[in-house]
Amino acid sequence: MELPYGLRTHIPRLSRRQLEGTRLPNLVKHVWPSLLNACGGSLHGQRVLDVACNCGGFSIEALKSGAEYVLGIDIVDRYLEQANFIKRAHGLERIEFRKIAVEDLDEATIGQYDVTFCFGLLYHLENPVLVMRKLSLVTRRIMVVDTSVFRSFFLREPAWVMRFPPPPKTESLSTTALWRTKGICQLRPNAHAVTNLLKFVGFPNIKWIKPSIKGLDKRYYSGMRLTFLAARE
Repeated sequence: MELPYGLRTHIPRLSRRQLEGTRLPNLVKHVWPSLLNACGGSLHGQRVLDVACNCGGFSIEALKSGAEYVLGIDIVDRYLEQANFIKRAHGLERIEFRKIAVEDLDEATIGQYDVTFCFGLLYHLENPVLVMRKLSLVTRRIMVVDTSVFRSFFLREPAWVMRFPPPPKTESLSTTALWRTKGICQLRPNAHAVTNLLKFVGFPNIKWIKPSIKGLDKRYYSGMRLTFLAARE
């Protein structure tokens, strides 16, 4: 992410993968044309919820695209500290970052949103149906889901692969390592499971955003990572 005075949050020598320096801008190029088209050309006047917001990159992009208000939520303190640092550095208003577990989302607490981002979360969940129900209850119009999936050339029905990731062998600051220290079960969907679940929770119109740019994670081109734009109407 860009900061004032020509600074950036990406430090190449500290990066684990070269992709970290381009992930945010490339995913915005990948997702935003379809998102803005579905919203009439901009996010002007829209309330946006960014689930598992990390350091707030997509939240801030939503604000740049005209959103009236953006709420980013996460459960990792240091991500929220980073997000609020970037918010202060840019002097941003109409954007808020809060520590809320997605399983605890409640309309009475956070209100309703026109657009919800669910990037890189679905395949980490123990209770994906519960979480998607929660998101549906606070989302009026559109949900964007970006997720890893498993592929099976012979399976044509919704399915989930259950995984029990072991605790990390060494100390790590990565999100997945933080979750794995707690001892969890993860359910990874196939594409049919994602589309059927979105329909089940009230989004009948689903578009697969096909990769049309260069520079994305190679999993987007192999079909191991997919992006869906789901709409109420």
